[in-house]
Amino acid sequence: MAKSKHPFGRYQIIDRELGRKDWVKTKELKEIIENELSINVSERMINEDINAMRDDPLLGYEAPIQYNKTKKAYYYADRTYTIKAFGLREGDINALSFYARTINQYREYEVFKDFTNAIEKVIDAVTIRKGISNVEQARSVVQTEPPPRLTGSELIPTIVHALDTNKVIEFEYKKFEDSFPKVVKLQPYLLKEDSHRWYIVGRNEVHVKPTTVYALDRMLALRILEEKFIPEEYDFDQHFAYSFGITVTEDEPIEVILSFTPLQGNYLKTLKIHHTQKNLVDTEQEFRISVKVIPTWEFYERILGYGNSVKVISPQEIIDSLKVKSRQIFEQYQES
Repeated sequence: MAKSKHPFGRYQIIDRELGRKDWVKTKELKEIIENELSINVSERMINEDINAMRDDPLLGYEAPIQYNKTKKAYYYADRTYTIKAFGLREGDINALSFYARTINQYREYEVFKDFTNAIEKVIDAVTIRKGISNVEQARSVVQTEPPPRLTGSELIPTIVHALDTNKVIEFEYKKFEDSFPKVVKLQPYLLKEDSHRWYIVGRNEVHVKPTTVYALDRMLALRILEEKFIPEEYDFDQHFAYSFGITVTEDEPIEVILSFTPLQGNYLKTLKIHHTQKNLVDTEQEFRISVKVIPTWEFYERILGYGNSVKVISPQEIIDSLKVKSRQIFEQYQES
């Protein structure tokens, strides 16, 4: 990768080293940056980075970096200063370094989507700032939605290592409705994210296909075994093609016809409800679509979430199921 693609990675390392050391030499920064980002940099480039951190109005860091001629080293005049206060969370900072070291090897892994987003977020923010003359304004006009951090995300590096080495994992698994956990041995095949929750998909001892799903937030005492397995080719894109989430049953997908209000239709034209969505009718009275799905609780949850903005036209089995669920919701409020 070209070194010009890592300016913010270099800034983060320089900031980190100046924050935890009294003095840092340019040569030392060069060695650390080259090791962590796997790129070649010159001492001149590092000096330019430091000047940018101090004086570049587009960055707006105004970092209090001073140079001690006697020690021939840089230091922070304000020991409490950090560029982390400029909108990057600790996870984003770690992601920048991690992405640089691993993108070529792991770019196809679903787990690295979050790290890619961290990089893109920085690039987008810089692009937006270029069109803004007021630095104070630039600091406040970009706000991203912080993803919730759920229990289990700390297991991701271990699981990725098991995926990469084709090793069996073992863990305790406790469903929300269970009183006690059970021990599971699993051949891991896929790490999948859905609605801010992470899942591992694989084959356990009792299933033929590698499609058993376990949520990371319900896993305990995870460890990688020395036991290895030979993974088989499996089309997970096809496996989840007709799902509305992580749940996939043995049922065949069916075509569901949905009629939305024109207002709700405007949203569905810009962001589809499902990748199989086909627009059938678009008038001042109705926006009608079809989707091909395997109806699961995620599907019904999504449809019910639209309230009276949607009506199921067909098939009848879906209509009947929604009538039952709607009646149960109504009766629940009748009791209060």
